[in-house]
Amino acid sequence: MINLKEHFKLTAVYTFFAAFPALLQLIVYPVIEGKDRLGAEDFGYLAITEAIITVVFIICLFGTGNGIARLYYDNKDDSSDYKQLVSTVLSGILGRGFLLLGLALIFAPLIGSVFPQPALQDFNEYGPALIITGLNRAIISMAVILYRHEKRLKLFVLISVLSGIFRSGFQVTGVLLYDLSFIGYVYGTAVGGGIIALGIVIFVFRNCGIHYKNSVNKSLYPFSLPLFFSDLIFWGILFIDRFFLLGNPYELGIYDNAIKFAIGIQMIIQGLSSAAQPEIFRCLKEGIKKRESEIKKLSNLFIAETLIIVSLTIIPVMVFISVFYETDLTLSAGLIAIIFIRYILKSQYMVFSWIVMFAKKTNLMFFINSGVLIVCLVINWLLTPRIGYYGAIIAFLTAFFIQVIAFRIAQHKVQPINWNYNKIFNFPLMVVILAIILEVGKVFLQINSYITAAILVVFVITGLIKLYRKDIKRVIKHD
Repeated sequence: MINLKEHFKLTAVYTFFAAFPALLQLIVYPVIEGKDRLGAEDFGYLAITEAIITVVFIICLFGTGNGIARLYYDNKDDSSDYKQLVSTVLSGILGRGFLLLGLALIFAPLIGSVFPQPALQDFNEYGPALIITGLNRAIISMAVILYRHEKRLKLFVLISVLSGIFRSGFQVTGVLLYDLSFIGYVYGTAVGGGIIALGIVIFVFRNCGIHYKNSVNKSLYPFSLPLFFSDLIFWGILFIDRFFLLGNPYELGIYDNAIKFAIGIQMIIQGLSSAAQPEIFRCLKEGIKKRESEIKKLSNLFIAETLIIVSLTIIPVMVFISVFYETDLTLSAGLIAIIFIRYILKSQYMVFSWIVMFAKKTNLMFFINSGVLIVCLVINWLLTPRIGYYGAIIAFLTAFFIQVIAFRIAQHKVQPINWNYNKIFNFPLMVVILAIILEVGKVFLQINSYITAAILVVFVITGLIKLYRKDIKRVIKHD
């Protein structure tokens, strides 16, 4: 049986510290933004650099983040196998990172010529720092994924806190003291993350030795390769809209500023999953027939927590942007609600995909996500150049909705589970649909964005109370 008090305690700890670096970013952005600092156009350039960093991160990690999470359970009882697994994964990340760095140095002029904006054309000036940042992120991600499955909470917390402090500190220093442009931010990010990544590399190799075993790769890459391609597809779904908006850096900057705050929500949800996913994997390892009740309860809690976090952060973030930003980036406050609700769909996808992933049906994940990417590309191509960021919003909401439906069907075929669909599927989708209706009303009827956000929040909270009233009473009686 699940110890709810222990689960909530663990969830709170993982959520806070996983989100800690993103929370510090909320402080960084207003500091570097302003009439005499970075404006909407600079933030548009940062959107493109983040897209490049993320694709570098994906290539460096090569799907081995989830790979090490899954294979940890096959190797954790043998110290030698465990050390070889961890060291081999890290060696692979470093090898791919240095290869990309070399290619970036060689082909920098060619890469820079792709961009129409002069500020982005000198890739040789900022490109290597983007590669280093992506490599740093892959190393840090591998470590926190591994340590959360090992339940080494102190290491998880230490890495999360230090990476957040060093990255944010050097970002501010880079902009205000080195270069008052997006380049100073990029350099600061690379240096701050590099200090923590180097510490992780030294720690892992000291404890596990330096290995790169083909025997490990033979079991790792058949599992991880489809996940790598799925991650690339996800990158396309999440970032391709930036390139469709690149013709208008000003509008891109407003849109991407709202996305930056949404990344904070993503980090919080990642913290929630840090508590839920390992426990669900352990239950799956013991067998669904034996632990189906716990799997359902953990999944329901994960979705409910996501709904609460998303709904309760919308209005405070809108207020924060309105109060602390000086330039036209304040316009991004009106986009927060419609952008934040996509993470409800993301959480539904995560629950269904965990079952598919544990069954090692990663090829299925690749094929489904490929179809989703095509839908996203087509809608962006048709709408984004014509209606701006609302075209991008329509694209990602449509793509995520199709993804959830497809993985619900796939999960049922791979491993049927008798879900409570009102909790895990129907009500969350009702929230998303209401958010879309309210956004349409806001645009065409000129309704104040705070009013539509308040209606959405009230609907979520009252719906959750009604849906989980028996569970709430049970917890109160237990206390």
